[in-house]
Amino acid sequence: MSKGSGVGRTERCAALLVIITVCAFLLFSCAKKTPDPSDYRSYLGDYAYDASLTAMVYEDFEGEGFGILYRSVTDFGGYVTNAPLPVLVYFYTSLHDDYAGTTAEVEQIAEDYNTQLLVITVNVFREKTITEHYQVQTVPEFVILKDGKVDQRFDGTTRGSWSQEELRQWVVEGIG
Repeated sequence: MSKGSGVGRTERCAALLVIITVCAFLLFSCAKKTPDPSDYRSYLGDYAYDASLTAMVYEDFEGEGFGILYRSVTDFGGYVTNAPLPVLVYFYTSLHDDYAGTTAEVEQIAEDYNTQLLVITVNVFREKTITEHYQVQTVPEFVILKDGKVDQRFDGTTRGSWSQEELRQWVVEGIG
């Protein structure tokens, strides 16, 4: 009888070990990787061209080549605070046509200076908290943030009329 009970115990221990191993494997393989809160990219969501808060990201899209893609920003404060580069914030409204081509110029700036600057777009009507925090008075308006704080402001109220070249020059000086 002692031999039989020893074999049963060995089989039970082996079965228990297999069950524990399988459970551990399932637990670790199904666990989601927690994003690093100090990495600004962890605050980017999916591709979203109609989101009210987006980052113009210069990246390769499915092997088709590099260019500007719009990705939703899931946490504005986390993104701008942890950004390793200055952040150009472009305040706009979708209620007005972009006759001057400002958005196209901002996309080109994002592409041309992708190693020196990050770009975020903020819809002033849908992102009122951010708009009020930065005291946006006109549209479009631009702010350069460094370490999450306002470094420079470019707005139509104080400038009157301006050209895309003036905007580009302001950005170059701001990131310099």
